[in-house]
Amino acid sequence: MKSIKIVVVLFMFFTLGCSTMTGSEHRISHGGAHEYALTPVDYSQYGRPPIPVKILLLVPAEFERFDHISNYERGSTRYLLGPDAELEMREAFGIEFAKVDVWPVQSEARAIEMLSPYDPENVRVQAYDYVAIPKFLRVDSLGRREKYEFEIDLQVEFNAKNGSSITIKGHGESMIGKYALSTPEKGANLSLQYAISALLDGIEKNRNLFVR
Repeated sequence: MKSIKIVVVLFMFFTLGCSTMTGSEHRISHGGAHEYALTPVDYSQYGRPPIPVKILLLVPAEFERFDHISNYERGSTRYLLGPDAELEMREAFGIEFAKVDVWPVQSEARAIEMLSPYDPENVRVQAYDYVAIPKFLRVDSLGRREKYEFEIDLQVEFNAKNGSSITIKGHGESMIGKYALSTPEKGANLSLQYAISALLDGIEKNRNLFVR
C-alpha cells in the first residue's frame, strides 16, 4: 500500500513539473498578439515575393557590441546581444527584401553622415533604394520568484534616396520558468528573435511604403 502511495505522489510531482514548463513557455508579442514562431516568417511561401528593393544595412559599432547585464539570484550575467542581433537581422532582411548588403560603420552618427550628398561615401550609398540603420531602444530583464523575464525593443530606420524615411519597431518578450529545462541566456536569445520577427511583420504590413 505504501509503495502505491509513493508512486501516486511521484506522478503528481511529475505532472506539476510538466505544467510549470508548459505554463512558462516562451511568449512573443506583436502589438499585443501572442505567437510561438521562433524564426522569421518566409512570406514567399504564402505567395508574397520579396519586396523588390535593394537595402544597405549599416551596422553601427555600438549596435554590434551592444550588451546587457542582469542581476539574478546567482549573480550578474552579461548578455552579448549585438552580434546575435546582427546575424538574426541579416537572415530576416534576406527573406523580406530582394537584395541586402551589410556594412559595418564606426557609429550611428557616422551612418547618418553617409546619407548626406556631401559625404564621400554617399556615391556608393546611392546605389541602394534604402539605407537601414538599426538601434536597440530598450532591454529589460527581471528574475522573479519562479521565472525569468526578458523584453527587447528594436528599431530600424529605412532612409530612402529622396530623403524620406520609414521607421519600423519590433518588440519581443519571453518568460521562462526557473524549473524549466532552459536558462536566462535562452530567454534573452528568444526575446531577440521575437523582436526581429516583429520587425519583419512590421515591414510586411507596410510593404506598400517601400514600393512606390
